[in-house]
Amino acid sequence: MICDSRWRLVWVSAELRALMGEEDPGKLGIGKHIVEALCAGPWSNVIDPEVQLKMFMETWPLFVHDTPGGVDGVKAAFKRGLTVNPEGPFGFDDVSDEAVDALFAQVTPREPSAVYTDSFEFVQGDLPPTPINETSVRIRDSDGLFLGTVVFYAPALPARVLSLVSRGNEGMFERMSRLVEPGRKQAAVLFADLQASSALSRRLPSAAYFRLIRELTTAIDEVVGDNGGIVGKHAGDGVTAFFLAEDLGSPSEAARAAVTTAREISGLAKRVAGELADEIGIIETELCRINVGVHWGGRLYMGQLITGGRLEVTALGDAVNECARIQESAIDGEILASKSLIEHLTDSDAAALELDPDSVLYRTLAELPAASEKARRDASDLPVTPL
Repeated sequence: MICDSRWRLVWVSAELRALMGEEDPGKLGIGKHIVEALCAGPWSNVIDPEVQLKMFMETWPLFVHDTPGGVDGVKAAFKRGLTVNPEGPFGFDDVSDEAVDALFAQVTPREPSAVYTDSFEFVQGDLPPTPINETSVRIRDSDGLFLGTVVFYAPALPARVLSLVSRGNEGMFERMSRLVEPGRKQAAVLFADLQASSALSRRLPSAAYFRLIRELTTAIDEVVGDNGGIVGKHAGDGVTAFFLAEDLGSPSEAARAAVTTAREISGLAKRVAGELADEIGIIETELCRINVGVHWGGRLYMGQLITGGRLEVTALGDAVNECARIQESAIDGEILASKSLIEHLTDSDAAALELDPDSVLYRTLAELPAASEKARRDASDLPVTPL
């Protein structure tokens, strides 16, 4: 963000606005003194109150140096901020004039250095806090006249950790970021699993089997991301993915993306296994077949799942469990699609997939010879068709 020479907030980047969850310039405090602006809800909600008060006590002397009126000018800005946040922002519960005067009695003006840094933990909803580095750079013109301050925010993470994040699909991460607030979504669901994984793990050296699973998982994730989807959980050699209607533009386009992805995944196992076989010579490509199930979820409850060890999107709902049963009922590299998903396709999207929803014949999971006991128990009447 940028403040002018009198510490009035004049600009906030699009990325920072998105993280704040606020686009309204008035609510962000554009045009107001930075102290008054930071008292507003969008800013005071993203930093721990006690940490923010500590930061203020460290930076107020710098603000005082350039603010017209000095200490009184900054104090006036803080009191104006209290009218926006009357309960007392930043852990400052007593907003009486006496308490404010006592707080500012501790502030002594200090000339800022050309560049100075700080750090804090960014809070977003009920997610774990994120460590952030803050760097402030004072800008002057060619004559040395002070023009204002540019404040940069960046993750306080080692380069080796940032490199892991940067390897992911940026578009997918962007779609994941929109799920910071869990809620009901319409989405196509995809489950994929390597059929002969147990046999392969026994026959192959552990190093070769690990490479096979890593290459397959990487390739599947790439296909999902390229088709506008979001990868869900990885369980062993299985992958789940979601194609949200709001991301793809419509329920039909989400269903189309899921079918397109399923077809591309179907050929991945043979290609990846073939490439490894050419390199190390011990992969039996005929054993590498991926079974895929695709289904429609009309009211999935979706959101981010972030812990100390992982970042993923998860979804709850009957359709997720049903899709797992569909995939379990596929065999020998088969793709099974539910009637619900197929009938969400518009005529144009169905034609692009070379499907005719009006002539497709379905069988229930209970009728399929490869249906698992769990599938027969949980979703026996679910109609599906091979693609």
